[in-house]
Amino acid sequence: MARQFDAFPLFDDKGEVKRLIDSLIQARDPEVTIDSMRKLDFSYIFTLSKRERCEEVELTRSEIEDSWDWRRGNIDSTLRKKIENTIAEL
Repeated sequence: MARQFDAFPLFDDKGEVKRLIDSLIQARDPEVTIDSMRKLDFSYIFTLSKRERCEEVELTRSEIEDSWDWRRGNIDSTLRKKIENTIAEL
């Protein structure tokens, strides 16, 4: 559910999106780091790495916006699964 009354959506707050993804990564595997992130029109591309391996994951605007209450554990299940699968590939 989008935050209809908030003037600044989560998707447009690059720092908050990075903190969201970093929190998921650290909970799953603290050795994984975010090497880079880039914003496209309707998604973010994250490059995750562990030791010598790197993998990219694309997260859509809707997945990110549906995770607006991530600090309380309300994270979009598709977004969570994409991060977990990417970490597993590393």
